[in-house]
Order: sequence, then structure tokens, then C-alpha cells
Amino acid sequence: MDNTIRVWNVGSRKALTDAKPILTIDAGPINAWRSRFVARKSEDANVAELIASSTDGGTVKLWSLEDGSQLRELNTSRPSFMYALAVSPDNTKVACAGVGSHVYVFDVESGSLLCTFSGHSDNVRSVSFSADSSLLVSASDDKQIQLHDVRHGSPVTTLLGHYGWVLSAEMHPSGAYIASGSVDTKVKIWDMAQRTCVETHSQHSQAVWSVAWQRSSDDVATTRPMLASVSEDCSINLYDPMLA
Repeated sequence: MDNTIRVWNVGSRKALTDAKPILTIDAGPINAWRSRFVARKSEDANVAELIASSTDGGTVKLWSLEDGSQLRELNTSRPSFMYALAVSPDNTKVACAGVGSHVYVFDVESGSLLCTFSGHSDNVRSVSFSADSSLLVSASDDKQIQLHDVRHGSPVTTLLGHYGWVLSAEMHPSGAYIASGSVDTKVKIWDMAQRTCVETHSQHSQAVWSVAWQRSSDDVATTRPMLASVSEDCSINLYDPMLA
């Protein structure tokens, strides 16, 4: 909320007191709420070249990682606070949502709006793509988790079971499950084949603001990813879900 986006080189492992951002972008008044890297394919690998940031005015801005200049603006045509933002794993699409009940999906290269999902009835807190970039999961204050088909712009299913705002939902790397966290203090895991909740965790005592699956990397190969949750009770919990 200081109107800036900052990029840091964490590979240097410098002490926090010595660390300086390698890039600072003036995003405008309260105009950068969420930010994500966008990679583009090169001859060597996927290299992050853009930064996507959601704004308080119903837009997502794309910035150059090289010099911080604004390259493009993705406009939902609704002047609402966009506090949910996701970039598809294939780096071709950006999804955003926030105040209001709509979820928007844009094409990164053209900036065109690919589809709008309007199944929710209240603010949308979280959006997350599947590993193959074909599906999008959204979590809302209407206590619902919804799954959307991005390829065809159509709804897939609605998951019900939380008794408060759903603040976060994220697809399992395999695409077989969804994890969610809610104001009702619960962490739930949903089976996509059965379309039902298969695990509920009640260790938190206050709202669960975010959930995240462990991801494979060059350093860590995971065949059975763990799940992390962070709560308003000032704790982070780790889970080893009993999934197939």
C-alpha cells in the first residue's frame, strides 16, 4: 500500500539489513495489491520477463521486469478492487477477481478478455490454475469453491461445505484435489473425481487466510506433496494428506 512493486534477488542470500531491491516500480496510489511473475519461453528455458499486478480499479497491469515500464493493462470494465490474481503455469493467461462476484481470464499476449465467470454471489478472495492451465478454481465470501473450464469458458462444479467465507483455494499439482481455507477455521481437501470433501483439518483457532501445496523444483522432487496453511491465529500448519 506504499504504491510500489519491488523485486528482490533472493539468490544472493544477503542479510536483510544489506538487501536492496533490484527493481522498484511506482504503481500509483494503492494500485498494486497482488503481484505475480509471468515467464516467456526462450531457447534456454522459461524466463520471467513480466510482472502482473492487480489494482484497485478493476485492472491488471503488466510491467517489464527489465526496466519497470508498464507494457499493457488488462481491463475488466468494472472499477473494483482486484485482490485475487493468478498466472497460468503455461504463462499464457492471467486470472483476476475481487470485490464483486465475477472472475476474469485474460490472454497475456493480446490482452484480450478470454472469458468471464459469474457463478459466485459475493466477493472472490482467491483464484488458482490447474497444473495444465485448463481449469481455474475460485474461492468466495459466498462460502463456495467453484471450478471453471478455461478452455471453453464454462462452469464445471461447485463445492459446498465451509460455513464461512472461503479465503483461499488451490489445486493439487496432480489436479486430482483442491485444498481450501476459510473463516470457519477449517482446512479442507476435496477430491475432484468424487467432488466431495475427503479431509477436514481443525487445528487452527481463527480464520485460515491461505493454503498452498508443496511444489516440485530442481532441488526438491515431490511425489506426495505436503500442504501448508497460514491463519489469523499467527500459526503455520503443515499437513501430510492421506491421499491416493
